[in-house]
Amino acid sequence: MKAKPNLYRLIIGACICLVTVNGAKAQSTINNLTNTVSISTLNATISENWPSPAVVVIRRTGDLRAVTVPLTITGTATPGLDYKSSVGASVTIPMGLREVWIHFVPLSDNLTEGPENIEVTLQNSPAYTIGSQNSTTITITDNSTVPADAAASRFLIQAAFGADPDEMAKVKALGYSAWIDQQMTRPYGYLETIVRKRMARGIPPFPQETKVALWTQMMRRTPAGQTDTTDILRLRVAYSLLQILVISQQQEALANNPAGVCNYFGILMRGAFGNFRQMLLDVTLHPTMGFYLSHVGNKKPDPILNTFPDQNYAREIMQLFTIGLWELNNDGTRKLSGGKPIPTYDNKDIAEFSRVFTGLKFGGPYNNANTAERGDEYYDSPMIIHEPNHDTGAKKLLRGITLPAGQNTMQDINAAIDNLFNHPNVGPFISNLLIQRLVTSNPSPAYINRVATKFNNDGNGVRGNMGAVVKAILMDPEARDFSKTTEPAFGKLREPYMALMNFAKTFNAQNITGEYDPAVYFYDVYLQDFFDSPSVFNFYLPAYRSPGVITNMGKFSPEFQILTAVTVLESHNNLHNGVYRDIARYNAPPNEQIILKYDNELPLASNPDALITHLSNKLTGGTLRPSTAQIIREAVLNITEGSNDWEIERVKLAVYLVGTSAEFNVQK
Repeated sequence: MKAKPNLYRLIIGACICLVTVNGAKAQSTINNLTNTVSISTLNATISENWPSPAVVVIRRTGDLRAVTVPLTITGTATPGLDYKSSVGASVTIPMGLREVWIHFVPLSDNLTEGPENIEVTLQNSPAYTIGSQNSTTITITDNSTVPADAAASRFLIQAAFGADPDEMAKVKALGYSAWIDQQMTRPYGYLETIVRKRMARGIPPFPQETKVALWTQMMRRTPAGQTDTTDILRLRVAYSLLQILVISQQQEALANNPAGVCNYFGILMRGAFGNFRQMLLDVTLHPTMGFYLSHVGNKKPDPILNTFPDQNYAREIMQLFTIGLWELNNDGTRKLSGGKPIPTYDNKDIAEFSRVFTGLKFGGPYNNANTAERGDEYYDSPMIIHEPNHDTGAKKLLRGITLPAGQNTMQDINAAIDNLFNHPNVGPFISNLLIQRLVTSNPSPAYINRVATKFNNDGNGVRGNMGAVVKAILMDPEARDFSKTTEPAFGKLREPYMALMNFAKTFNAQNITGEYDPAVYFYDVYLQDFFDSPSVFNFYLPAYRSPGVITNMGKFSPEFQILTAVTVLESHNNLHNGVYRDIARYNAPPNEQIILKYDNELPLASNPDALITHLSNKLTGGTLRPSTAQIIREAVLNITEGSNDWEIERVKLAVYLVGTSAEFNVQK
């Protein structure tokens, strides 16, 4: 094992096999054949503002013995000023290998020079013959505010549901910051509206309607020049917030009320760029949360009956929704006392907060505040209050705050929300969780501190401005800097359900109906599905550590908690089905089929290097390693030109193999 293994790729590599082809060693044992040497480039255009290197590939066929290939490097670009490379006057292909890779890294000189080029040419040698291509050219573009394709794709993998062509064009036209600002002005795409329109057409309110609504909104596109109908960043942030402020249709009552559940999701949509305090209050008063964490119908203590308020919500609003278990510094590190972490609350605090959340009952058209019982279950109207059920005694909250006796329900609830919202833990706690969902499982303390500082004060004296927080997360140097893509511990395992949505969005798998009924029943494949968390603790814990390398390095890997031998195989089988047929768990009628479109890939079928580079930029943000590209290229070339459907078969195989690669599954 290397001293600094890429911890995510190491573990993914143990679970994921691309193909049964040895990517490094030649298959033949014959060593008396004549070498034929050729040259190619995996990415022919590189940019000063995104220093991903150009990779020149020297390939040979025939003999397996080591061979040295002399080169000449010319062009208008100046080594040491415009680019750097470790290559000298020749390269050696070691014994048994079929290819070697030369990296050319662009250097930013902040000069407007126009495109410059590097030309690498093979020289003759008695040790080999030169194939059909004896030279290759790399173009270096100037530093620019226009993001490179790979950089824009990587941004949309973090900020959206993949690099769909429309948003790619907008990101490249506007730049990251302006694109985020524009997203915050787009109209809300409420999922409840989709569900209710379908119900009005007579479609029953089955549990899967929430999934259909998510896919319907996620798959909408806004071609250039047309009115925006998508709010993809808001949807992505709300999707992430649902893994923090969890409710789940694993509860039967919520499973049978998709409109009410999507009504709750509307709170997260508004909260994605709104204020955290308001979102926390709205979550507290929403009947789906009241049912899920059982504070709807909560009554004050009764010493005669020896009954007490339910403590479920009181515990989780602290542990999971706001402050966590331990006192934190602003950079997310734990405060210590005597060398030990300091708890944020204890059981007495839970009991006191549970008394705050008494007096609430179901709202809706047929319930009123005058009856003591919790009322008929309506999940799309805020809970209402029956004051006689509320505990009006004094209550001791956190950090020395005491609520006076005699307050009504909303006075107590608002005071408790303020008490939690203003706790110094909230900024680093929520910032870390959102960074984990969008960018990396292991943000540095400095990254957390920068985002938490923005939570604490958006620059205009406002605390809890989630729009400012989201922008700080996505614009942070750790999110945007190319160098982070090469750090072993940076990034995150792509959520398996998110990976499927990335494919659908990236390859524009819109169906004829514009509704996505087949995109359901994925939980048994991924151990993950929209609104189907097995508990309030989400699908995985933010502090989960996969056994082995990750644990030994002291790093976190939340999504690895649902990565098993079964889910790896199931998810790749399901991906194969999606690539080769359609995205569905059953046979969908033709007008509902969710079929990936390969219009931009088919013209590249005759050039596997170009095809693979294109897919790397599109799906991984340009992080596909040359060794992986070699495996995919050699597999693709087994489909010979001129055979039946060779173009589409090459494309599908390349797409599938990129999708099963460690570089795709580990979001960098």
